[in-house]
Amino acid sequence: MLRRFLITFCIVATIVIIFSATVTQKRDDRRTLEARQKNLAEEVAYFKKRNPELKKENDALINDPIQIEREARENFGYIKPGEITYRKYRFSISEPKHEETKQSSILSKMDSYLFEGPFPWQIPLGIISIAAIFLLISYRYER
Repeated sequence: MLRRFLITFCIVATIVIIFSATVTQKRDDRRTLEARQKNLAEEVAYFKKRNPELKKENDALINDPIQIEREARENFGYIKPGEITYRKYRFSISEPKHEETKQSSILSKMDSYLFEGPFPWQIPLGIISIAAIFLLISYRYER
C-alpha cells in the first residue's frame, strides 16, 4: 500500500510541477510581450506627435527662403560675400551616468520566482501537500 501511495504521489507531484512550470513560462512570455507592446505604443504616439512638426519643418525648408538661408548658414557654414564668420563650437556636456549595480541575493530571486504573479508556486505546492496528507491519512486508516 505504501508503494502505491508513493507512486501515486510522485505522479501527482510530477503533473502539478510540469503544469506549474508551463504556466509560469507562459506568464513570463506574456509579461515580456506586454512590456514590448507598451514600448511600441509609446513610440507610435511619439512619432504621431512628431510627424506634423516635421511636415511643417519640411514645408518651411521647401518654401521659406529665410528658413533655407538659416539652415544653410547653421548647418553648412555658407556665408554671403564680405561677411566674417566665427566658428561655433558645440559642446555636448552631459551628466555622468551613475551605473547602479543591482546585487540581489539568491533568496530574493527565489522569492520573486516562487511567489510573484497571477499563478505562484504556492498553489501547486499546497495541492501537493494536501494530497500527501490525504494519502497518508487514508493509508493509515486502511490498516
